[in-house]
Amino acid sequence: MIVQALVKRYEDTLTVLPGWKRRNVSHALNISETGKLLNIIPLEWDEKIQEGSKTKKVKRKREFVLPDGGVRSSGVKASPLCDDAGYFLGIDEKRGNAKFEAAKTLHLELLKNTNSSSANAIIAYFTKGITSTDIELVRATIPNEKALAQAVFIFQINGEFVDYNDLEISTVWNNHYAATDDIGMGQIRCLVTGKLDVSESIHGKIKLRGGQSAGSNLISANAESFASYGNRAADPAAAIGKYAAFAHVTALNDLLQDKSHHQFIGGDTLVYWAEENSQQESIDFGNFLNMKIEETDDDKLSDIMEKTTRTQHFNFDKCDMKRSFHILCLSPNAARISVRYYYANTFGAIIKNLKAHYHNLEIITDNRTKFTHLPYWVILNETTVTKKADKVAPLLGGQFLHSIIKGTTYPLTLYNAILTRIRAGEDVNQTKAALIKAVLIKNFNDKEVTTVDLNQETNNKSYILGRLFAVLEQLQYRASSGGLNSTIRDRYFTSACANPSNVFPTLLKLSIHHAAKLDNPTFYEKLKGELMVALDERNPFPKALPMEDQGRFILGYYHQRQSFFAKTTKTDI
Repeated sequence: MIVQALVKRYEDTLTVLPGWKRRNVSHALNISETGKLLNIIPLEWDEKIQEGSKTKKVKRKREFVLPDGGVRSSGVKASPLCDDAGYFLGIDEKRGNAKFEAAKTLHLELLKNTNSSSANAIIAYFTKGITSTDIELVRATIPNEKALAQAVFIFQINGEFVDYNDLEISTVWNNHYAATDDIGMGQIRCLVTGKLDVSESIHGKIKLRGGQSAGSNLISANAESFASYGNRAADPAAAIGKYAAFAHVTALNDLLQDKSHHQFIGGDTLVYWAEENSQQESIDFGNFLNMKIEETDDDKLSDIMEKTTRTQHFNFDKCDMKRSFHILCLSPNAARISVRYYYANTFGAIIKNLKAHYHNLEIITDNRTKFTHLPYWVILNETTVTKKADKVAPLLGGQFLHSIIKGTTYPLTLYNAILTRIRAGEDVNQTKAALIKAVLIKNFNDKEVTTVDLNQETNNKSYILGRLFAVLEQLQYRASSGGLNSTIRDRYFTSACANPSNVFPTLLKLSIHHAAKLDNPTFYEKLKGELMVALDERNPFPKALPMEDQGRFILGYYHQRQSFFAKTTKTDI
């Protein structure tokens, strides 16, 4: 299903023809028509990119469409028209000469029947060999050993690069690629296209952030233990033809290079695309997920967030809600790429699930959160001590996003992580309370206490206990005129939330002393009495609260606290 969708993506875009691929090149070997190395031309430049609040400088290489020489794993295997210093210059401590000879053999065989000036120049270059003068020229241009080892070279002749745009060279490669067949494999019925095709035993590499620098395989079987039943490691990884193998790798690599079609979720990479190469759906989907703080312009930020959750103000009028939309979450691994999940549905159905998620999160503001509606990464950051994305549990981000996109229950690991941070003494802020509210709605079907602001009608015991704790805390705070270094919140909240019977009798006794210090404690005493009456007289304080009831307790506490701050000040407040 995944490979089939990626092949369809390739056919919608047709970015490069079969047998070709995009390659990032750092330098050009400028050679004469007689094969002499004239000079080395750098093709990379520095570019500043924004990562969060920091600006980072990265090296960018020039992109060319070049022949796909297949997968290079171990051993010596040259690549046509583009390769590293070992193959094109013989500079490699271990196998420099062997690599250069492999590149020479490949190019002489490939270009032997071609009579173009560029082909003749390349043949002359390899036939002549590398001289000490050539090495001195290379060392003078790229003195850094590490940079030289990472350099990728292409040929330039008479001011023109030898790539896909060289008509005669491209014709030679297309004929060579079409004639290539895996010896002994024959043709198979491709499981993806349904057509007869040459079986592809080794699929191309995919460049995924956090993975191997050379790329990793999405489909591979390189040992007997990984092969399907009855197959050997030497057999094809799957009954996938040469065309489908090329198409799905090309499409996925293109998506991973396009910023409007992927995002990073912790250590995972989320890739998404609309069918028929429609761009607007991908742009709008990305805007829903990736909201960044504009610290210098809060009004602008609020406006952006509001637009992302109101259909009539967002660019959904430019989107086809019935168009198929694909979401693929990938994770790097030591050997191959892991698929966290894949989901396909209409764009409208996915947007509906996203809007429902934002609706579940709606809660009275604490006037400290910069977001009108909370992006997923703000919630994930609340599960960490440092509030930084790189500290989020590895699988949690993908699980959370998967539940949002599919409209399923939220992962309880996320709920537990939020409760853990609260038990550790962290404040119950808007983000934590909003997530708890959303989990109670989606996972426990709670529609009673999961209101946006204070619910004074419910008799839910856990919710009322949370409200009561907030009243007792506020009573203590008023009695001390705000001069306390710590409140009952710091000392008793965790116990009150988990084991109310151990704590509340003590807190109620303390509240009598706190009320005595106020000139007019009527408001708090009345509210405390109303809440006590709403509790069960025979068992007002349970011995223990289960996980979902702890969430209701916290939600009641948050709602009651915000109601205090929202009221206008009178004589008793």
